[in-house]
Amino acid sequence: MLHFIVNTKSGKGKTLKSIHKITDYCAQNAIDYAMHITHHQGHGAQIANDLSKEKDTTIVAIGGDGTFHEVINGIENFENVTVGFIPSGRGNDFARTAGLKKDPIDALKDIIKGEIAYYDYIQVGNTRCLNVAGTGMDVDVLLRVDGSDNKLTYLKSLLACLAKFEPYKVKVTVNGETNSYDCLMVGVCNGGTFGGNMKICPFAKIDDGKLELVIVTVPNGKIAPCIPKFLAGKHIGEYWTIHTQCESVLIESEHPVQLDGEIYKNLTLDCKIVKNGIKTFKIN
Repeated sequence: MLHFIVNTKSGKGKTLKSIHKITDYCAQNAIDYAMHITHHQGHGAQIANDLSKEKDTTIVAIGGDGTFHEVINGIENFENVTVGFIPSGRGNDFARTAGLKKDPIDALKDIIKGEIAYYDYIQVGNTRCLNVAGTGMDVDVLLRVDGSDNKLTYLKSLLACLAKFEPYKVKVTVNGETNSYDCLMVGVCNGGTFGGNMKICPFAKIDDGKLELVIVTVPNGKIAPCIPKFLAGKHIGEYWTIHTQCESVLIESEHPVQLDGEIYKNLTLDCKIVKNGIKTFKIN
């Protein structure tokens, strides 16, 4: 049986259309399923937690990065569960890096085929992150988007933040060295994009057992020279960007952080890669 965990509010109606297509396909092909609709923040995690207590369970998350984030954090025992992902959110950044099919039926067919693959994830203290964890301007932007009831796009909110943004002060310990930075943002990447295809680390892979640490500093206290290349995903290699591959990193800051686009106000970015941590389905 397939257990679908669905956030019907995701994607501004896109998810509802996906559900209709998926249920019709399952009915036509005699596919056994149960549909679990989330009703409040954290509900997806509760459902995933209950389902994951049974062996040989298949959980399929339908929604955006936030829904995927809830589901993987709810799972109690990954040994019992194979997780499928059907993207239907606004940004779908994790889906983009993973190469998930955009069409919900095509994505479902990969799940039904049942060929197994494995994804890495980031362990941040007691919390899991699929895609990108970080702090800096991305957090300011997400807070603005949240405050506007998601009426502004990530990019518009980013541009609005530039006028008043103050560099974030962070202390970073990685590969045995500790340094302090004034930064535009710092990202710990399993996936390559965030904020709806902003390319923070275009060559990141979700199955290589490595984290990509990207620190975008503020040269001479001026943000403006960094922005065009940062928005174009061409900041890697610039003198004001630090890029390091690692398996763990500690980022200390007084500011809120984000994991998969979800804001955490009292969480330290003590990040470790968990290689092959999620059993999932091969994309054909």
